[in-house]
Amino acid sequence: MTILNYPENREWKQKTFSMPKLPRGKDGQLGAIRQILQAVQSGESPHRIMIFEESGSRSTLDRLCEWLRPVGLVNKENGVWKLTEEAKACLDDGDGLYVTAVFCSSVIFMGEILYYLQTPLRSSDLLEIAADKYKIKWRTRSEIGNRLSWFREVGLVRFEDYKLEYGLTEKGADFLQRIQIVHPEDLVFEKDPTGSETQLPVSDWALELCRGESVSQPRRMPIGYIPGRTSEALHTIVGYLQLLSQETTVEEIRKYSMSLYGIAVSSSNMFLTFLVNLGFVDRRSRSTYQISQLGSTWLSDATYMNLAACLHSRYLFVFELLAELTKGSKNGKELAAAAKVSYGFERESIDEIRKRLILLGQAGLLREDGTEGYCLTQRGRNLLKEMGVSPVPPKAGADVTAKAEVLPASDQGVEDMILELRLSAKDSADPSCLEKAVKRAFEFLGFRAQWLGGPGRTDVLVQAQTSPKFSYVVAVDGKSTSSGNVTEGMIDFDTLQEHRKIHGADYSAIVGCSFQGERLVKRAREHKVALIGVDDLERLIRSHREVPLTSEDYRTVFEQSGLVDLGVLDAPRERIRRYGLLADAIMSCLASESADPVTEGILSVRDLYRSLRDDARFAVSPTMEEIEDMLGLLSSPLINCVGKTKDGCYAIGSLQEAGNKFRFYARACLAGLCPAEPGDPSCKNKSV
Repeated sequence: MTILNYPENREWKQKTFSMPKLPRGKDGQLGAIRQILQAVQSGESPHRIMIFEESGSRSTLDRLCEWLRPVGLVNKENGVWKLTEEAKACLDDGDGLYVTAVFCSSVIFMGEILYYLQTPLRSSDLLEIAADKYKIKWRTRSEIGNRLSWFREVGLVRFEDYKLEYGLTEKGADFLQRIQIVHPEDLVFEKDPTGSETQLPVSDWALELCRGESVSQPRRMPIGYIPGRTSEALHTIVGYLQLLSQETTVEEIRKYSMSLYGIAVSSSNMFLTFLVNLGFVDRRSRSTYQISQLGSTWLSDATYMNLAACLHSRYLFVFELLAELTKGSKNGKELAAAAKVSYGFERESIDEIRKRLILLGQAGLLREDGTEGYCLTQRGRNLLKEMGVSPVPPKAGADVTAKAEVLPASDQGVEDMILELRLSAKDSADPSCLEKAVKRAFEFLGFRAQWLGGPGRTDVLVQAQTSPKFSYVVAVDGKSTSSGNVTEGMIDFDTLQEHRKIHGADYSAIVGCSFQGERLVKRAREHKVALIGVDDLERLIRSHREVPLTSEDYRTVFEQSGLVDLGVLDAPRERIRRYGLLADAIMSCLASESADPVTEGILSVRDLYRSLRDDARFAVSPTMEEIEDMLGLLSSPLINCVGKTKDGCYAIGSLQEAGNKFRFYARACLAGLCPAEPGDPSCKNKSV
């Protein structure tokens, strides 16, 4: 084919960001595309699981078509997938060059790679060119690798492994002359349109709404359904509020929704619920609704800035999303993880983050930074200053991508570790990120953890730090996947058994974002493998931060097969809480008795028992044996908070002084017996 037969090059901003996710089976990605297109052409069911020889993919035809739609090979018409003219040409394409031309015309920095490979380069060089010349903020080389993998499959690029360099083949050089590419000088990069603003274009009532209502009532997570395009939400809401200027029946609202947007009753109801939750609409009776006072106020001053303020007053992670961007440019996945870890989201939801990004972008508070990330505008910075909204305070020097093996010593350190786990669990391009995050997590839980990785070895070897007689070893594999769903096809249970034997491990475990399918769980039970989701590991980390358990306690988690049940830790955790409460109760009782002229501050074990048996904080009253054991600890030379006489016990110092001693020994254990506060120049261990 000549260049005249190839698809027309899209505008740069209209190109898709990523290569389609294609199975890599026996016939390669090109064979997978043909198999998918042939299935669509034959009218196969969209729910059919597509099987590709020597591939673990188990995606439906519908899912695969969703991945191909952005490059223009398929379209959905009346709920049915149809081939485009380009797709039909691809089926007649014997050498894959036409398919490649389609990708080069519709995917950013595709053909451009061929242009720069006229001089051999490493993948890291290409990543640098994408960032410096095209302002594409890729954080890993996965997108570069996906493109190079395709080019190598169709014979346009060669790889010189001894130099780790890629270069054009003769076929690639010929193909390059037949396609259109985009040079950096052809691009016009958007600048901040609000760069010169000093005043916020927002109404006073809207700012006051944020300051008042955002703290006076709980805020919701899901914004929910908005008819039409989210970028046109303002006009959509205006139309509905005008309809509801008078008391209106649900049936009339549904008819309006159907005539204007062609949406079902359920979708109409969902949007009506959103308007009620936003405070723009009031329910007047069982079947009628009308615009509220707030809705009327906004309608008379309907701007995206005012809408953003209203959203912030009722929904989580709106202006806080802007605050997260003060840390630097972030993409949707990173923001979704931050929302879950630090801002009260029940789950990671890219869809909810996208809605917020679009609406805040329409308000001029943020803008795209390259093709993947988002950054603040001057208007966004002005708003945060006006509202006093700040991100969750970062730990000094913290960086969730840092490779330093430092355990978190603060609440924010724990949040950073959890955020790293969530992001790496969906970074399928670099599995080592999850493996290192898992290693760090188990070290925080008190284990000795070693990152191994590589063929024939487990990813992380975890060992209980106790006497060899009582110690145990767990072979842990991390499974990262961009979708977040770990499926049966991704796990080789026979290999896991081999890993357990090779490393002399007592148990096997897999850590992944989430595990899908009854068959996967069944096979995990059969092979005695514990499945630990990221949510489970997050719960373990947070619980350990609050109530640290021993490795022997955690053994009950690894002894399980299939999806783990963390309820097995409730009893030991409650036992430690009880001991902590008992120490507080005894010290409080002795301290309060110190000023009594009759007892002179001295109480017997029996006296303490009588005082504590009715303490409402204990579900079961402390026994005299428990009280004696705790007194033994508190009176030991190590703690020395309680003194003893033949008549009983008495407090030495206040409850606060007792707490200070416990904190001192905690620091000493973590800092090599360093008595200084963390951060003190005299402290030998700066990581605490």
